[in-house]
Amino acid sequence: MLASKTAQCVAFRPSRTGAVRVDAIAEMEPWRTARDTRSAAPGKISSTLNHLSLRVRKRNDLRHLLAQDLSSRPRRNRRSEAFRSAMRESFVTPANLILPIFVHEDSDKNVEISSMPDCYRLAYGQNVIDNVAEARSYGINQVVIFPKTPEHLKTSTAEEAFNKNGLSQRTIRLLKDKFPDLEVYTDVALDPYNSDGHDGIVRDDGVIMNDETVEYLCRQAVSQAEAGADCVSPSDMMDGRVGAIRRALDREGHTHVSIMSYTAKYASAFYGPFRNYREALREIRADEAEGADIMMVKPGMPYLDVVRFLRDNSTLPVAVYHVSGEYAMLKAAAQRGWLNERDAALEALTCFRRAGADLILTYYSTQAAKWM
Repeated sequence: MLASKTAQCVAFRPSRTGAVRVDAIAEMEPWRTARDTRSAAPGKISSTLNHLSLRVRKRNDLRHLLAQDLSSRPRRNRRSEAFRSAMRESFVTPANLILPIFVHEDSDKNVEISSMPDCYRLAYGQNVIDNVAEARSYGINQVVIFPKTPEHLKTSTAEEAFNKNGLSQRTIRLLKDKFPDLEVYTDVALDPYNSDGHDGIVRDDGVIMNDETVEYLCRQAVSQAEAGADCVSPSDMMDGRVGAIRRALDREGHTHVSIMSYTAKYASAFYGPFRNYREALREIRADEAEGADIMMVKPGMPYLDVVRFLRDNSTLPVAVYHVSGEYAMLKAAAQRGWLNERDAALEALTCFRRAGADLILTYYSTQAAKWM
């Protein structure tokens, strides 16, 4: 008896039209019965057809009895992939992605970054060109350059940052000569060149000298613009640096060069620490007032609320940095078979877009573009 009632319960389920449809097995039964009548005796055909007619009437009666009187049925707008695609609000394309590239001159070989599977420090020269060419073949036409400065060139005042023949500046020229339409972003900060490891110049008593650091950041940004950079990206978090860099660029005739400010840079377990929430809100207003062209949130997924805040409170484009810890987390889970890497990575990128980001810096750039 229990088995019979269970069969009755699962015999029907809601159809796409909101009425009741018979379970696939039950639906096929009349057609199998009708097929069998082809070889049945004439007396049996009439009985079979009557049985089939009765079942059809019963189905129509059930539809009439169970149909709901609903004026709004949202499932209508999800009825087909074509319609869902037309209505989709949040999607990612290669045009939204910025590829970070790490460059070194220690050897002529690419060096894998142990904590970031499938990511490499690229040997300056043809290896950089080949990597960018591959990304472009999948529709990515934006890169940001991070140089690895040799230890012997690092000083406490980081003068290598604005060396016109420095690794960053030469990489910019290399890429712009090969790919004139490539959008090249740079990192404006002193920590890659500072023997103290800080983004700012450190006084003997341990105090970071804000205004002196900003002067050097301006020199760095101008040298990058002279090399051909399209957008300079101050990540240092010194007070007043966006306005000072804008004035320095304009003074030297680089009014066409944009500034992407690391506006909201948070203390995070996913990379090195910087800001807390309330400080970042002040930075947002200051960067906009000082002439930033793009505002960035870093890291990404733990701070989607801040991405949304920027989107709702500024007309400037919003960028988000999908940082190394977020990337490594997905890679590690995928390598252990705990999740589908393609689906998880694309979902992560889509969530940035849904939160309001226009641009996404991610180490998944080329791989994600291939999946797209």
